[in-house]
Amino acid sequence: MTVRQLTTEQKDLLVGQKWGYENQYFNPIQDNNGVWIISNEEVNGCTLSQAIAIGCDGWLLSLPEITYVPVPYELP
Repeated sequence: MTVRQLTTEQKDLLVGQKWGYENQYFNPIQDNNGVWIISNEEVNGCTLSQAIAIGCDGWLLSLPEITYVPVPYELP
């Protein structure tokens, strides 16, 4: 699965910002390598007017696409 890589500054800008049409919010997480990421669905679902409103219209679509490295989860 591929995701979009963020810098810490980009992550900070997106946290709590709305995207899409159904009260959806960006939810940056860190993968197992400590890299901040968002899903392709978040990027592709954000409208141009939403991107402009939060100041990420210049870089949102050009975020590098990387392979997701999940954090291992161990059951108790």
